[in-house]
Amino acid sequence: MKQRNAKNPNPHAIKQSIQRRAKWLYAIFSIVALTIFVQIVLTQYGPNGAGLRNKSEDLCYTTRIVQGSKGNIYDHNGELLSTDSRTYNIRLDLAAEPLTDSIFNHNIGALSDSLSRMLGKPSAHYRAMLRETRTKAVESKDSTMVKLKGKKYYSGARYKLLARHLDQREYDRLRTFPLMERRMGMITEEERMRYKVYGSMAAYTISQGVEKAYDSLLRSTDGVNRYVKLDNRNRSSVPIVHKDNRPATNGCDIITTIDINLQDVVEGALRGKLVENNAISGTAVVVECATGEIRAMANLTNRKNGEINDDFNYAIRWHGAPGSTFKGISLMALLDNAGVSKDKWVDCGTTGTEIINGQKVIDTHVVGENKCGKTTIKGIFAESSNIGFAKVVCQNYEDRPQQWVDYIRGIGLDKVSSIQNIRGLGFYIKDPSTFHKKGGWSHTTLPQTAYGYEVNMTPLQTLMFYNAVANNGKLITPVLIKQVVNEGEIVRNYTTEVVNEQICSPTALADLQECMEAVVTHKRGTAKTLSTLPFTVAGKTGTAQIVLPREEWGENAYVKKDGTRQYLATFVGYFPADEPKYTCIVSIKTERKPHEKKPYTGAGVSLPVFRDIAEYVYTHDKQWTTRAERCTTAEQPVAKTHHSAALVEECVVPNVIGMGLRDALYCLESAGLRVKFSGSGTVVEQSIAPDTAIEAGSVIELRIEN
Repeated sequence: MKQRNAKNPNPHAIKQSIQRRAKWLYAIFSIVALTIFVQIVLTQYGPNGAGLRNKSEDLCYTTRIVQGSKGNIYDHNGELLSTDSRTYNIRLDLAAEPLTDSIFNHNIGALSDSLSRMLGKPSAHYRAMLRETRTKAVESKDSTMVKLKGKKYYSGARYKLLARHLDQREYDRLRTFPLMERRMGMITEEERMRYKVYGSMAAYTISQGVEKAYDSLLRSTDGVNRYVKLDNRNRSSVPIVHKDNRPATNGCDIITTIDINLQDVVEGALRGKLVENNAISGTAVVVECATGEIRAMANLTNRKNGEINDDFNYAIRWHGAPGSTFKGISLMALLDNAGVSKDKWVDCGTTGTEIINGQKVIDTHVVGENKCGKTTIKGIFAESSNIGFAKVVCQNYEDRPQQWVDYIRGIGLDKVSSIQNIRGLGFYIKDPSTFHKKGGWSHTTLPQTAYGYEVNMTPLQTLMFYNAVANNGKLITPVLIKQVVNEGEIVRNYTTEVVNEQICSPTALADLQECMEAVVTHKRGTAKTLSTLPFTVAGKTGTAQIVLPREEWGENAYVKKDGTRQYLATFVGYFPADEPKYTCIVSIKTERKPHEKKPYTGAGVSLPVFRDIAEYVYTHDKQWTTRAERCTTAEQPVAKTHHSAALVEECVVPNVIGMGLRDALYCLESAGLRVKFSGSGTVVEQSIAPDTAIEAGSVIELRIEN
């Protein structure tokens, strides 16, 4: 029996042995599983859990910024003025792992030649630079890469800046060069910049005016998107759906009232006069009378290096004495408030100099028929007599100066300090209550303000007043922004803001308008050269001496130590006078040395610019076709410039007699003629008679006179 049990163990004992072993295995597996579970929990939620999860996320996923586009700016015809432009900065990491010495040496010659052709410097320069950069990159440990708002920024000796602000075409070309690929160390930094489609044209008005004032509407909001990496170097990845994804939001578009074609003409005319006169700076603004919409606003500075830049908004921020253009306000006060008739006679004397309230007042010429010194109120306005206005204003307001000041303030110019959030406007006139105070009212203030001194205002506010005269007495603020558009939908419309429904009585307004027309039509009017235009103009010239910085004072505040004087020459007016559509002001700051003969007055400097602008508007406005038809025909083939829809006859010589140079050149050159000219002003003679058949390559000569 014992022998049988030795050969056949007890089955029960075997089962118990197996069960004991299984229990141990279960226990071991349970402990291992629990350990793994605990480790997983600790990994995920323990003190190092967040860092480990982030490391895993960084290894597998990446987040990229989705850039939104800043809003575009358009002119009132839908022409694009300013938009976002993508540019690229290129850096080199010539210590990248795949870039071996043999690969580098094999390609450096071809790369240097390509860079030379594209970037301009000699090939040897780039060859030496690349070798030096390669050596420093391999040896240097001074290299950093940081992230800021999701973007990578590189610095240190290892990363060499190769090119900045490449456009898309330049960038695409660069990528075809040897070694210019990511794995070989090319690093691309993308930037968004504002691109002015028309370059410097209206640049300051757009960038420092519209863009700055409406940044909150133009600004975009960047989005984010999650990507999964397909390799450990993140050379390729694909976007995925993720709860943290956020789309980009584009900025709103802004529609301005600017007409870029007219802006081109206005800037060209102003620029030409600054060069011709060697003037310091200038501004020219054109608005529609009824709406106040600014169709053009040019602001130019003549720098000492010969460049003419658009870098300051003189129209809005140029504060100073307006000079004789203020006589329009003085005349309105006399007609409307003091009850003076425009036909009242005034004796201005025959010496050209009078002492009024202890103030020496000078006229540049003796007024009146045959220089008799006597003329009407209308006459002293047409001839712009300082003596006449100082006399009449003092006669009517010397005992009641507060009434004079209150009436001027009542116009409303002092209530306007900005043009649709573009600030800078200011209007100031002294108050009689400040008499005997330093810098306050004095016995000279009343006669001085009568002809535009001891008062401070900007060219745009002068324009506002004369536009109110053209607009049946309604004073409105100029409009530069017309609409705000978001994704094609209009979200905001801007309408004309009325400051004063009626600046004066209808009778006084009619008299004032008549006097403004006399400035052009009167045979001694300061703007009589405009009377040859084929349409009527009403306006006012103005010339103001500019107060100099104290350190430049010579014999007085208006004269430099070398005798040089600075002037603000202005012409402001509207046209056509019988049915006003546009109001325009041209103000140019110029200087004149002793015995220098160049013009410095509003009539001599600014009026010719006004004429060029008005002629262009008249010739190219579809509602005024009479004059344009003298050199056009709708039945024949036509040629266009980039800024004109005018039709010009190509088969016969146009008639350009009476035109300004700009329009004459346009008509003749568009007809295929070569033009030679002499003089300035309007065309009085052309060498080839009108309606003569044009021969290819013909040269026509023009004689131009003021």
